Amino acid sequence: MTPRTLHLTALAVLAATTLTTGVSFVLFKGSVLTQQPLAAGESSWFIAAHNLVPRFVIGVLCLLAWYRGRVLQLTRTEWQQAIFMAVTSFSGCMLQTDGLQYTTAATTAFLTQFYVILIPLWWALLHRKRPTWTVLFAGVLVLAGMAVLARVDWQEFRIGRGELEVLCAAVFFSLLICSLNWPGFATNRAERTTAGMFLIEAGLFAVVSVLTCRDAVHLVTPYASPSWLWLVVATALLGTFTPFLVMNHWQRFVPAAEAGLLYSFSPVVAALTEMWLPQPLSRWVGIDYANQPLTFALVVGGALVLAANVLIQLWPQEKPA
Repeated sequence: MTPRTLHLTALAVLAATTLTTGVSFVLFKGSVLTQQPLAAGESSWFIAAHNLVPRFVIGVLCLLAWYRGRVLQLTRTEWQQAIFMAVTSFSGCMLQTDGLQYTTAATTAFLTQFYVILIPLWWALLHRKRPTWTVLFAGVLVLAGMAVLARVDWQEFRIGRGELEVLCAAVFFSLLICSLNWPGFATNRAERTTAGMFLIEAGLFAVVSVLTCRDAVHLVTPYASPSWLWLVVATALLGTFTPFLVMNHWQRFVPAAEAGLLYSFSPVVAALTEMWLPQPLSRWVGIDYANQPLTFALVVGGALVLAANVLIQLWPQEKPA
């Protein structure tokens, strides 16, 4: 392929993943709601970690089934990338999943997009260059959008726990996305770094599950629920295995900031999906998950976040590598 064709192909493939990740936010919220009564009395941290363990285990199994045992034969540089990606993804996923239990899937998806603003800021810090007025204005738009989405209490100046955790998660996700374009990792094989990342993350989530568990029986009771297992498998395939494998391979052909614009469509898909999927999903798996209306806050806040993403992509300070 020519560089131009390779670039356009990468854009198309990455754009397609936003559909699966957008839907996966709603399915994952459903899996959390399904697990909560099965682990009554447990903390939200346990629910988050325990729900994520099988997602990454399934990811490793899928890679082993496709590439066989060689997928875990990583070079030193591939292990370095896998470890960095695993730590940042683990931190982001823990905060995001715990926050998801205190806010809606659509709000979680939108606030996660804060990483799109952080990416060029990391670039400016790395190259010791002051961000342009475009970046600063985009940051103002994002802060305004997040304030609307997070329902900031201006009298006490605070936001909810869920929204705050999702914003912190976005910091770790921004570092993860930036690492995919680092020149030192350019020759790493995507399937092997992804397998190493999944393996490490599965172990980290398993450790947190055990450490935060109050009743050991809750480590196994969710696995007796066909509904929970179905949702976990669906989110593992749509929200973990497919997007991470695609991103780890194709994002190296697209500047990180440009890829961020594509990823910003994921919350739009999540918001649209959460308007109709929760109710039929609730009837099927037996949970109380109502359809979310298209509220004024969601429209305005989401529009501001997306506007900032588009602005910073159309007029970037430079093309980050």
